[in-house]
Amino acid sequence: MTIKIFRFAALIFFLATGNGNVSAQVYNGIIGYVPCVFMTGSNLFNNPLQSGANTLGELFNKFTISGGPTITNPPTGTIVSLWNPTNSSFGTSSIFTNGSWTINMTLPPGTGALLITPKPFTNTIMGVLLDHNGILVTNDTASFPPPSVFSGPNGTYLLGDKSPFIDTGTDIFLNIIGRVPFIGEKVTLLSGTSTYLGNGVWDSIPTLAVGQADFLTIMSEPPPALTIINTNNLTIVSWSSSASPWTLQTNSDLVNGTWGNYAGSITNNSITNSSATGNLFFRLSYP
Repeated sequence: MTIKIFRFAALIFFLATGNGNVSAQVYNGIIGYVPCVFMTGSNLFNNPLQSGANTLGELFNKFTISGGPTITNPPTGTIVSLWNPTNSSFGTSSIFTNGSWTINMTLPPGTGALLITPKPFTNTIMGVLLDHNGILVTNDTASFPPPSVFSGPNGTYLLGDKSPFIDTGTDIFLNIIGRVPFIGEKVTLLSGTSTYLGNGVWDSIPTLAVGQADFLTIMSEPPPALTIINTNNLTIVSWSSSASPWTLQTNSDLVNGTWGNYAGSITNNSITNSSATGNLFFRLSYP
């Protein structure tokens, strides 16, 4: 997905107030439209522009752009669900039926959602360009610094970029939560999960397209350092006492073996073992 026809202008959204009246909201900035392709079944998406009040009725609105495409309604039966990071499940849902949404939910830029549709369709979102912080861009020479660093608790969040850029690898974390990922943090799309291994390396490099959302497994602090000391034919393995979510794992063969949780006794994030006669590797795994 790519953004089309940006230009500096005033964009007017006409908003229903709920009492039968209509109010006008004017944005002066760089405007354009983003065609978003939705396939049959499940899709993770994000609103990549400021589109009035950012309601579903405005994001999925039937109209014609002068010199551009005609926007059609989504198929009847299309469902949009919002993610609840507190209980790690989808909660509030809205269904498109009889030409409107059962709940005209708000989807601010950067907030991800799940869309399930009975057949493929393309929706074009029209709006004003924002930077990664969600601030209106008012000139075509503006820079796009990372947003403020995410301050929420550990957890899994469904998020997208507030600005319409293709994010790859480390840029996904930088442009969405304001920092590069910590070791063990993850990007999950419907096609699979990518885990950050450190030093700019992923087990598989994730890519987030314009208007797409992903699940980010976020930690509030860097991973603890794992310390291994051999003394008097004993191996002492320890790590920070504050690192409660981490699990110690072992593996005897990095090529053909598999990692498993350490089965022995752990006291204050420390273990003491007799030194292994062969290879024995340790790591900390984040849930």
